Amino acid sequence: MTTKKSDRPPEGTPEFEAWLREQVAKDFKDIFGDNYQPADFEEGGAIFGDIKSLDKTDAELFPDEIEEYTPEERRKVFKVYTQDKNNNEKK
Repeated sequence: MTTKKSDRPPEGTPEFEAWLREQVAKDFKDIFGDNYQPADFEEGGAIFGDIKSLDKTDAELFPDEIEEYTPEERRKVFKVYTQDKNNNEKK
């Protein structure tokens, strides 16, 4: 989120339009100018990793990490009980 600076004129005024054009021109020069430096990105990880590791599961890739839940801790299957409207109504 950007914060409003004290030198920013109120929106909808001709001064704001001029200020905005000045800010855009400055940002444009920063991005597309001769001194532009692209961001450094991480060169390791799944995208840049070994092609053999892309088809492995997390358990195969990280054998030392324990599962989040053991089979005993996992929740059992839910049973849903519904009431039939006809059984509750009396004619």
